Amino acid sequence: MAGIICVDLNGVLDGYTGWRGAAHYDAPRAGARAFLEALGARGYEVVVFTTRHPDGVWRWLREHELDSLVREVTDRKPPAHVFVDDRAICFRGDFAATLHAIDGFSAHWETDGGRTDVDDTRRTPT
Repeated sequence: MAGIICVDLNGVLDGYTGWRGAAHYDAPRAGARAFLEALGARGYEVVVFTTRHPDGVWRWLREHELDSLVREVTDRKPPAHVFVDDRAICFRGDFAATLHAIDGFSAHWETDGGRTDVDDTRRTPT
């Protein structure tokens, strides 16, 4: 195996539209299955790393026939090669640049004043 890739559920594997309660799960994002299959084909073990309760996540994975592509669901940080998350900022050794990225951060699914067509270039530090 090439190692572990941690993938977030909300906003990565699903078409997250915002928190609507513990019982609500959005449908899978287009391409999620192909993405998980490609990770497996590259020799990676997929761990869903999420704050959601594992039982609900496994139910969602089974409902969408994605469970066979995932090794584990956890809220604990395993020793992974990469973390794929819609709410992450990559630390590249520069605290000032990281603070700049935090100040302008928004997830890809968040809107600006209700508009979803805004090109939010604030996400990338200059």
